[in-house]
Amino acid sequence: MFILPFALLTLTFFILPAIATVWMSFTDLDVKMKPNFIGLENYIRIFQDYSLGEILQNTIVYAVASLGFVLLLSLIIAISTQYFMKGKTVATGYRVLWLIPSLFPSVVFAIFWKYIFDPTENGFLNKIGMHLGAVDEPVSWITRYAMPIVILGTVVGSVSSNVILLSSSINSIPEDLYKAARVDGAGEKSIILKIILPTLRWPLMYITITTLIGFVSSYFFIMLLTDGGPMHDSTTLALYSYQQAFQLKYYGYGAAISMFVVVIALALTLVLLRLFDFDALVQPSRIEE
Repeated sequence: MFILPFALLTLTFFILPAIATVWMSFTDLDVKMKPNFIGLENYIRIFQDYSLGEILQNTIVYAVASLGFVLLLSLIIAISTQYFMKGKTVATGYRVLWLIPSLFPSVVFAIFWKYIFDPTENGFLNKIGMHLGAVDEPVSWITRYAMPIVILGTVVGSVSSNVILLSSSINSIPEDLYKAARVDGAGEKSIILKIILPTLRWPLMYITITTLIGFVSSYFFIMLLTDGGPMHDSTTLALYSYQQAFQLKYYGYGAAISMFVVVIALALTLVLLRLFDFDALVQPSRIEE
């Protein structure tokens, strides 16, 4: 009885919509709202879609590049502020500074990036470039560099929560381990590689899996910033699913694409669990006598 309200909420807002999505993917549901069962036609249509190759490539580039930069930047910030500057006010302030982008609503965050890369002379980057003489006329940055800009914005907005988790894990390492390592002649590089990084294996696995799944299935920031353009240059599978369902009103086809995204996310999760050797991580500790 205690968990019944939460179970009902989960059933209503997660399980039932998931079941409905699977059902819709096998229908021709469109703006007429009269679904007819068509079997695997939507899934066959996906592989016949001439845009699929480019969109799938965009999804891979976006997810992998964003994940790589997020992990690298999160590790650098966490180790720098929690190990090298532990306890200092400037370290806390720096971590808080990275937390600011995640506090803004996605719409405000997207508007901020639109202002920076605005193609007119009033855009921040164009204004600075023209003032310094680096460019003679306004540059349409988003048109030329849509995907790099989307990746940059995603990385900046995704680092903060990972830094907090990694910093907490580093903070849990006993100081005695550092002292013992230094007594044995270990340098800072050895301490980071032999003590800190192995300790971060669990949080790194969690961050890698959840962040990668989030990037594969996210579309809102891309939709607000570029709407997948120009053409399909910054369109990902998740955004393409949204466009097909809610812009073109092909709900059945959009649902099928979303199921394709789910399959990719599940496959990536299984691969990452294998790479991180999840079975070994969950084994009970053994104390050798």
